Amino acid sequence: MNKKSKNHASALDVSIDFGRVSLLQKMLFAKQLALMLKSGMSITDALKLIYSSSQGTFKQIIADIYSSVKSGRGLAVVMARYPRVFSSFFQGAVLAGEASGNLELNLQNVAAQLKKDKELVDKIKSALFYPVIVIVAAIIIASFVALYVLPKITPLLLGFKVQLPWTTRFLIWLSTFMQAWGLYLLAAFVVMVILAVLVIRQNWASPFFHRLYLTTPVVGNLTCNLNLSRISFNLGILLRSGLTITESLTLVAGSLNNYYYRQALIKVAAGVTKGGSLAASLARYPDYFPEMMLKMLKVGEESGHLEDSLLYIAEFYETEIDTATKNLATALEPALLIFIGLVVGFLAIAIITPIYSITGSITR
Repeated sequence: MNKKSKNHASALDVSIDFGRVSLLQKMLFAKQLALMLKSGMSITDALKLIYSSSQGTFKQIIADIYSSVKSGRGLAVVMARYPRVFSSFFQGAVLAGEASGNLELNLQNVAAQLKKDKELVDKIKSALFYPVIVIVAAIIIASFVALYVLPKITPLLLGFKVQLPWTTRFLIWLSTFMQAWGLYLLAAFVVMVILAVLVIRQNWASPFFHRLYLTTPVVGNLTCNLNLSRISFNLGILLRSGLTITESLTLVAGSLNNYYYRQALIKVAAGVTKGGSLAASLARYPDYFPEMMLKMLKVGEESGHLEDSLLYIAEFYETEIDTATKNLATALEPALLIFIGLVVGFLAIAIITPIYSITGSITR
């Protein structure tokens, strides 16, 4: 990175770890600050106004940023105190904007990226909401039947000495098992979920889980497209802001969550520093960067319109993500209907069939 970027890093007094700040809060911060700066307001007045309308943890962060900027420090330098709030891409865009005098434009671009991220999160939540509700409802119904309905009619079914079908015998066994061990299983499940979340958040576990994300059907394709869209958009924005290709690659790599894409981009940055082209350096990792993307980047480099090519690639993969989430939601609905039908059908057969047999034996 250049001298300015090194000064940016060395100027940090401390890295402060605050609680989670939502994508919406960060998007609104970037958008509001950009609009206020564009209207001619000074950065200190803009930050003071944003502080007055902020809430919670983010209000404390804005207060620190305001007081530091007012005392003469750069916005990017102060933001770097909060690496878990402001990504390296966010910091880099602000740093480039301060150096080039296009801070409001760069903030608008950051807000656009954060908006894309929020829309994607909302789409995934929307696609998963219906399946989760259906599965939870099925578990509740099955548990109610097994724990409350079946125990009341089991003595009646066994009292008539009729041959019970395997479905009923299995349901009776499951009911007995759940009454004896249900609470222990629930507690074990909760503990396992908590442990899984804690393990996933550990850095040493990242390679395993991130490889799993990339190789799992459907999820893998979505993960690849997400990373390709984010890399292309962020690179295009940073290059358009005036940063060098090496600086942009380093900042984008630091903002990626996926371990393998992050490591690949770090190595690509090293290759570009040695004189290689972006397309040729990315081509060393065909598992992560598809041929179509490489061809478009090569054309962009040769024509001198690399930023435009990157932004077009980002738009292409964003469309792919949108299509994939819609297809996932469409495919899940009939699958869930079949699942519910099987559960209800199994319960009906297990309960009604023996009752029908008992009624028949009485009428004889």
